[in-house]
Amino acid sequence: MPASPAARRALVPVVAFLLLTGTSGAAAATPTTPADPASAAASELDAPAPGTPVRPQQSEIDPTEPGAPGSADPTALATAEQRLLAADPGDLWSVADAAVTPIEGLWDPAQGAYVVAGVARARLNAEMLLVHAYAALGRRDRVGGRAGSHPERIEQLVRLLTGPMYVPTLDGKVAPAPEPGHSVTIHAPGFADPVGGVDSMHQALDAVAARALAAAWRARNVVGLSQEARALIRDRVSAVARSPFWRSPSRLLNQINWSADIYAADVEVTGDPMLLRRDYRAQLVWFADHAKTPAYPGGSANLGTGGAFRYLPQRVASNPTNRSDTGEYANITMGALAYLDQARKLGMGKLPKRTRDVLRSWARRTTWGDWTSSGYLNWDSGKGLSRLHLTQYWLLALRGYAAGTEGSTAQGLLPAQQATTRWLVRRAVQTYQRRAATADSVVLPATSYGLAGGPLVTPTFDGLTGTARFASTLAEMADRGLASPGRAASTAEPLPDAFSNDDDIGRTAVTTKRFATAFLRPWAPLKVGGLEPARLIDSRGRALTGIGGSEDGALGLRILSAGVPVIETQRGVFQKQQSVITPPEAERDVSRPMTRPLTLSGGESAIGVTVGVAHRVTASSITTTYTVKNTRRETVDAELRIPTYGGASTPSLRPGQKIGPAALQKLMYVKTASGGRFGVRLGGLPPRALGTVVAVAPQLGNPVPGPQLVVRVTLPKKATTTLVRSILVPYAG
Repeated sequence: MPASPAARRALVPVVAFLLLTGTSGAAAATPTTPADPASAAASELDAPAPGTPVRPQQSEIDPTEPGAPGSADPTALATAEQRLLAADPGDLWSVADAAVTPIEGLWDPAQGAYVVAGVARARLNAEMLLVHAYAALGRRDRVGGRAGSHPERIEQLVRLLTGPMYVPTLDGKVAPAPEPGHSVTIHAPGFADPVGGVDSMHQALDAVAARALAAAWRARNVVGLSQEARALIRDRVSAVARSPFWRSPSRLLNQINWSADIYAADVEVTGDPMLLRRDYRAQLVWFADHAKTPAYPGGSANLGTGGAFRYLPQRVASNPTNRSDTGEYANITMGALAYLDQARKLGMGKLPKRTRDVLRSWARRTTWGDWTSSGYLNWDSGKGLSRLHLTQYWLLALRGYAAGTEGSTAQGLLPAQQATTRWLVRRAVQTYQRRAATADSVVLPATSYGLAGGPLVTPTFDGLTGTARFASTLAEMADRGLASPGRAASTAEPLPDAFSNDDDIGRTAVTTKRFATAFLRPWAPLKVGGLEPARLIDSRGRALTGIGGSEDGALGLRILSAGVPVIETQRGVFQKQQSVITPPEAERDVSRPMTRPLTLSGGESAIGVTVGVAHRVTASSITTTYTVKNTRRETVDAELRIPTYGGASTPSLRPGQKIGPAALQKLMYVKTASGGRFGVRLGGLPPRALGTVVAVAPQLGNPVPGPQLVVRVTLPKKATTTLVRSILVPYAG
């Protein structure tokens, strides 16, 4: 018998633990080192300078944090879900309030902290301090659906962050600035998780702690913050911000956003604009000056030829990580622009024209190349499964993008900049609401689309911290004036239909009001890319034909001779006989709205057989023409694939189903297991063409494939045959 809704909700905490939460406190407190020396050597992190203490290093933005099953009360989870789904997506405070409902009950007055499994986590408490501080500033009368916004908790959380979570020195010393190009994370003064100790230190933790303390400072008079707490905020934030580790030219590789957060927090609590005037400006100029020239000796530029963000600027451009767009970090780093308007008002000198030009083109590339009409990322990541489709990184990217574009509105980086940001935030909230309905919880699973395998998609991931981050992001966006409730929705302006090309990495992304897709040069780490759309996502964020992968389970055409494949248009790995799918020369390394259909072309050859592939992309469709030239003395077979995504059970296709040539050449609508829908029509098919629906195996980058339609045709010898596949995507809301 199926479980009742109440029973399912009772299981949510256990499921959340299995998918989202951390290990026990004892396990988390024990530093670990890689078992495989070769694996450690391959890390992108560099060793500390000679003579400094050797400590474990890590590259995660979110270090492992402790957790336990049963963390949130089932009744609170059920209430939170009901309130979240009922909220207007533009009413950011109502959504944030619903999201923190299961967290609000974790407050421990004795510890003055939100406690999970007996542990007060640094990040969870910093995010909740942001929520409480913004609630006080917005004169909100409740947090978490309960009467009162608990302003008294702000004092206690301030003392928590500035007390046991503050590290003044390492071995009695203030940490020096790291050597340029070295991504050192352990430092002092700084902030750390008490359970993880200094091994949990990271620039990202400093940044969120400093932002939270700065927000508490802004609310100091509203909540009656004690003079002692005020003094602690000033002392801790200023000590961190003005330490050698943080002062320009020191930074975490090219992630200048963490520095910007720290500088802005210092200005807020001290009233001294020096760091925004000097160091912040220097970071922006440095980033732009190295957009096209190497950032570090022996490394590569911060951005690729079309503006794609390079995660490892201290490594060469051909490094596998740098051979892919890293959209989550591009948007996280966009958060550096959150203080640009403020800095100018405080007397920061005007940025050089070259810097302004780089920031403008980068903002447009990031907007039109990394986002979809669902408020979700058009996601490729050089970090592969360790970042791809992780819920927490979507939320980090959303905060970085929204804060960065709103905080630089006066600079005119985008057309209708604030209105577009407001719309994107609204759409992201709607996507979060839909995913919460599917998960039956406001605590979303660790990933979307069923991806797994990365180091954060384990029981070490904490879903409650991600939920608190969602709430704090919306609270900040409300504070920044990005809410759009009710009639105010008209102040939000949709993303335009647009495309973005990065010629050096062979990526062309398209986002329209109906769908999003990307064409990719094959990227071996996830075996994705080739001559076809690598994914197809509708306006509600549902994967239609697939989310990645290659060959079976991906759109494509396979040519066989005597049963042996000789051509495969979506290989996922580079082959010399296959060209890169590219737009015309004038549209390479370009990001702009689509004022006319976008065309892309490429091809592959084998002995006696060539296939030319041409795509015509409009705001509603992708029409692909295959020109197959067979000069052999015998016929060859072609298999044209139309996959679905989201599970084996679909309303439209079932394994074993046969579809004849007449039906194949009519417009046929296919509904996926997740409820997505697309139309397909085939042209140029020989009279005996036959479609068969088959089941396909999952892949790391395409883990939940649905039934796939395979159309098999025989192509005549010494002849050229043209096959056409048209995919139409209706607007899904």
